[in-house]
Amino acid sequence: MWGPFMELMKRGGSSNMQCVFSLNRPLDIESLLKELTKDERNNPVSFPNGARIGHIHLRVTNLERSVRFYHEKLGLDIIGDLPSVGAAFLSVGGYHHHIGMNTWHSQDGKPHRRGEAGLENFTIGLPDQASIDALATQLGSSVTARDQERLTVVDPDGIEIVMRKRLTY
Repeated sequence: MWGPFMELMKRGGSSNMQCVFSLNRPLDIESLLKELTKDERNNPVSFPNGARIGHIHLRVTNLERSVRFYHEKLGLDIIGDLPSVGAAFLSVGGYHHHIGMNTWHSQDGKPHRRGEAGLENFTIGLPDQASIDALATQLGSSVTARDQERLTVVDPDGIEIVMRKRLTY
């Protein structure tokens, strides 16, 4: 399923990609909430222990700058860089994308500030301590905090990224 899509992304998009991205619509939260039963609304389910998030999407203010940061600083591979539609996709290990980013409503905006609505931080699980140490060396003075278990860096849009040894359940 992803093969043709990935090939288009690697080539920098096409009119087909324009079509894919033009299908984005705002989330109709009211309709979504109507799908919940009364019991589901009154008793929210917590995130199950051991569950993982496969990928995240970031709202960035400058696509080129953000792609450069995640690729050059954190070492993610660029899977798709589509400046014509204001989106990019990065990953490790050939996955279709671990991080998606776009400028659809944020081009040239202000970086995120703590306390504002939006994503403040996320955590990346690394396989072992050696990976954390190597990344700390690669990041150098970009590291904003470091202890025995984790290191922290802030991306160009003010989002804090914590890197730590992957938790096992």
